[in-house]
This record gives sequence, C-alpha cells and structure tokens, in this order.
Amino acid sequence: MQVRSTTRAKFNLRSAIPLFIFLLGTFCILFHLGTCGLLETSEGRYASVGRAMLDSGDWLIPVHNGLRHLTKPPFTYWASAAGMKIFGINEFGARFFLAFAAGFTALGCFYIARILFNLPVAIFSALILICSMFFQIQFRGLTTDPYLTMFETMMALGFIKFVGKRSRRRKNFWKHFFWLMAGLAMLTKGPPGLLPLAGLIPAAYLSRRKDSLKELFKSGSGWALFLCVGLGWYLYLAIKIPGLLKYFLVDETLNRVASGQHQRSAPFYMYFLLLPAGIFPWTSFFIKGCKDFFANFKNNFNSKLLLLWLFVPLAIFTLSRSKLAAYVLPLLVPMAIITAASVLELFYGLKARLAELRFHLRLVSGFLILIGMAMVIHSFSGQIVAENLRISLRFSAVIWFFLAGILIAQTSYGNRLISLAMLCFVAPGLIFFSIPGIRGNEELKPGKYMTSQWLLLKRIANLPPEQQIINLEEMIEGWYFYTGRNPVTWNVSRVTQFDQEQAKRLVLTGNEELKKNVDGNSMLVVRRKDLGTVASFLDCRLKTVASEGIWLVTVTEGRMRGHD
Repeated sequence: MQVRSTTRAKFNLRSAIPLFIFLLGTFCILFHLGTCGLLETSEGRYASVGRAMLDSGDWLIPVHNGLRHLTKPPFTYWASAAGMKIFGINEFGARFFLAFAAGFTALGCFYIARILFNLPVAIFSALILICSMFFQIQFRGLTTDPYLTMFETMMALGFIKFVGKRSRRRKNFWKHFFWLMAGLAMLTKGPPGLLPLAGLIPAAYLSRRKDSLKELFKSGSGWALFLCVGLGWYLYLAIKIPGLLKYFLVDETLNRVASGQHQRSAPFYMYFLLLPAGIFPWTSFFIKGCKDFFANFKNNFNSKLLLLWLFVPLAIFTLSRSKLAAYVLPLLVPMAIITAASVLELFYGLKARLAELRFHLRLVSGFLILIGMAMVIHSFSGQIVAENLRISLRFSAVIWFFLAGILIAQTSYGNRLISLAMLCFVAPGLIFFSIPGIRGNEELKPGKYMTSQWLLLKRIANLPPEQQIINLEEMIEGWYFYTGRNPVTWNVSRVTQFDQEQAKRLVLTGNEELKKNVDGNSMLVVRRKDLGTVASFLDCRLKTVASEGIWLVTVTEGRMRGHD
C-alpha cells in the first residue's frame, strides 16, 4: 500500500511538470507587461491595427491609421485585438497573449527535449529558455516574432513526433498537428514561418527517415489543412483585392530578403554575436554544447536535428539583406536544448567534471561583475537623463553583484543546485528590477528619448473630434491605438495602392498640398528637428502647445503663404 501511494505521488509530480513549465514561462512575461508605453514603431503599429479591427468589427482586412495595411498576415493583430477585447484599450490588453505565447513556447521546448533526450534535459531546456536574456526581453514586445516562435516550436514538435512514431493512430494525430502549426506559422508571418523546415527536413533525410518524410508531405488531408489555415486568408484577399498577390510575393517576401528597401541592413555577423549574447547567462555552456554536438554530428540523429535546425536558418538570416534582432528568436529553442545537454552533463556529472563547472561559473560571474560595474558607472556618469532609469540600473547592478558573489562562493564550497538557481535568476532578476520603473518615454541622453509617444497621443485623444491634426515627416505608428482617430500625414511614405480613395483624404504630399490644407486652426505634429524647415516654407511661426521627446504639437501664428 505504501509503495503504491509513493508511486502515485511520483506520477502526479511528474505529470505536473509540464503545467509548471507553462505557468513559469507565462507568469515571467506577465509581470508588469502593461507598465511601459507602446514602443515605436512595431508595437504601436500592431496595437493600432488590432484596435482598428476591434472598433470596425472587420477582422480580415488589417487597417493601420486609416489605410489598408497588408504587409503582414493577421494573427498578431487578432491576438492584440482579443487581448484588448478582454482587458480594454490599454498596453496590457494589447500585449496580454504574448505571455501565453511564452508559456506554450517553453512547453514545446520541454516536450521536444523530452522526446530527444530525457526528463532532466527537458526540464533544463525549458528553464534555460525561460531564463535567457533574449527570451525575457523579446517576449515582452508586441511583434509577430513571439507568436511565430510559439508556432514554429510546435511545428517542430509535430515534425519530430511524426518522424519518430510507429503507431498509426498517433502518427495521424501528429501529422495533422504539424500541418496545423505550419498553417498558423504561415498566418503569423508568411513564408518565413516555414524556415525551420530548411533544417529539419535534411536532418530527417540524412538520418534515413525518408519514408516518414514522404508520408508526411504526401498527406492530402495535411495539405488541405495547411491550405485552409495557412493560405486561406491570403487567397481570400488576393481574390478580393487586385494586385495583392504580387505585393505579397515580391514586395513583402522577395524584396525583404534580397534587397535593402526596408532599411534593415546590418553587418553579416550580427546574429553570430546576438545569439550567444541572447542566451546569456548560459553562453559558455551553449558554446561547449555546440562543440560536443558537432563532434557527434555524423552518427547521432539528435545532433543532426538540433544543429541543422539552428544553423541552416541562421545561415539564411545571415545572407538576408533585411536583419532585425527578433527574426532569430525562434532559434533560441534549439539553442536551449543544446545548452541543456551541456549543463546537465556538468551539473550532474562525476566529480572529475567539477573543475570545468567551476570554470563556467567563474566566467559567468566575471561577466556579471563587469556588466554590473558598467551599469553603476553609466548611472552616475550623467549620460542618462531620466532619474528612474538611473535608479533601475543601480538596483540591477546590485542584484548582479549579489548573484556573482554567490556563484563565486559556490565554486569553492559549492552546491550545484544553488548555482543553477542563481544562474536561472540572472535574466529575470534584471527584468524584474528594471521593468517596473520604465514608462517608455524617458530621456536617455540629452535630446535622445525612448520611443513611446503614449503621453503625447493621450493628450491628442482629448482634443475635439473636429480638430484638424496633421502628422508631418514621420508617422507615429501608435496614433490610432491611443487616440482612436486616423491621422492626416504629410511627406510620410505609406502604402496607398490598396486604399486610394481613403488616401486622398489622409495622405498629403508636396509643400503646396500642405499649405492648402493648413489654416489657423490646424495643429501640426512635427519633430523638433523639422520645426524650422516646416515654419520656413509655411512662412509662419509655429507655436508649441505640447511636447514629448522629439515630437511637438504646434499651431500656426502669423502670416502663411496662400492665406493672406
């Protein structure tokens, strides 16, 4: 009887681990998720489109600040709108489902590692993922990439399950699960959502799993599911809106990869620096893990799968002309699993490995001390204007000094479990002590601000609905989210080809058109650096009535050409 109840307790504990992983990933991101204002440009854009969907009731055609916005498929907008439907029009509502994306990504990472290795590696993989710097930062930003990471991870889970399953009933389930997740990845970011397959398929092929690959990709029901979920929205809009198919394929897919027209170029080595830094404080363990996995690449399926899943997409991103940090967020999952195998080997290895573990811990401690010192020096140097940011830096530095001290102590007297717990707290500790004090519009350096315009836009929202307001030179992407009104813009590059009638009212081009539309009752939202230029060709004084960061709200004073 005692044996049976002990066995049942162990089973219940094991069955609760996935739930614990999901909740840990979710609640780490939920913490102060709505404190900071929406940052420009991405967060403001996705939230504005989400609110427009909520206000109009049209959930199929994205509209951004008054014009149809078809650069991205709709899933991220839907998630943002759904969060605002539940919690209201606020930053927390717009970002709410990011926390669930984080939880499900951690859960997918756990299950993949469980399939490939064992329960301890699975638990370590999820912990390393959640407690990495890149995860903690990127899953707080309202972009497509956190949702894409969730679906790509689940797609990889379905793929790995299918190629490794023998039971026909379970294979059918995982086959359709794979195609569903592939469709949702496509619905989140288009063709880049399928990029993990560039590594996963060769790994399965090289591991003599050709029959499973043929069965997976010859599935009529799977392709039908992918067609409905992943391509249904594209096909519907391509039929409804002439010229849209070419725009999707050329402008938003081919040109984004092969040209620099989106102005997102960066050095080719960017990701090779970013990813090791992104998995901090596990960087040295990850490098060791890569070395071990490359040594076993030829004869080990797990090594082939994880290394190709990581490095084939990484090579494609490196060659792409368009580079953003968040693009490689999905690659954090195979990195976490590779790292976990290395960490587990050291933390639960024989005493002979203790010297190597001490080396890694001292390396992490040294980085924590150096970065902590940089934080303290920077906070007292006077280079940061905002007091709350200086205070946050000092608190974060103290936390990292404290963690470094414990890790150094552990190398001498050490308890490996305490060392692991301290490593797990490095990235969340920084976030927990810095995020509550950040509002998103602080002045970083004299004349340089964080990008959120929430305070300015809330003031604009309180103006009478009939008040004419023109946004000049550069559009504030979060305009509609905060104000509930569509901005008139001047000299702003916007996609007007799918909404030409609406564009005639909202998009002004050329100096003469601006002069014709501006009168003594107009308000102009203009960047500080453009104030003199605008006043010059309007031949008037511009009086500032409100300001935030680089932006001014101005009214005209004196004579204007064309209004004598």
